[in-house]
Amino acid sequence: MACNLSDSQIAEAYSQVLSNDGIDWMVIGYGSTRDRLSLYASGDGGVTEMALHVPDEVVFCFISFEGSRVLVTHVAEKISGVQRARGLAHQKEVAGFFNHHDVTVNTAKPSELTPTMLRDKTRHLAIKKSK
Repeated sequence: MACNLSDSQIAEAYSQVLSNDGIDWMVIGYGSTRDRLSLYASGDGGVTEMALHVPDEVVFCFISFEGSRVLVTHVAEKISGVQRARGLAHQKEVAGFFNHHDVTVNTAKPSELTPTMLRDKTRHLAIKKSK
């Protein structure tokens, strides 16, 4: 079960996040499709702003946070088992596309996406970088 990441806006936003070129986060999702991902939103307001753009569905987020790059797989609590399975099956393919991430995080509620949570998940990376 492959997913389609061919939307040029996804690649463009990803490149901008990697190069710190005006945006620091992006959210992609399925919309009304089963396997075609598209760019939902991007911005420069950090994780707090990004969380405002995470809907109650399966989405993937990529964010540059305090020197680390984080891939978030968000699988909302309210979705069907089929949607959940599809999102989790596509997680590896999406991670391969966003191959410059340092850590992967899973969430079920947008409220879980906070600076504190990301700091906790990336703390070990900061320790490695300082050695």
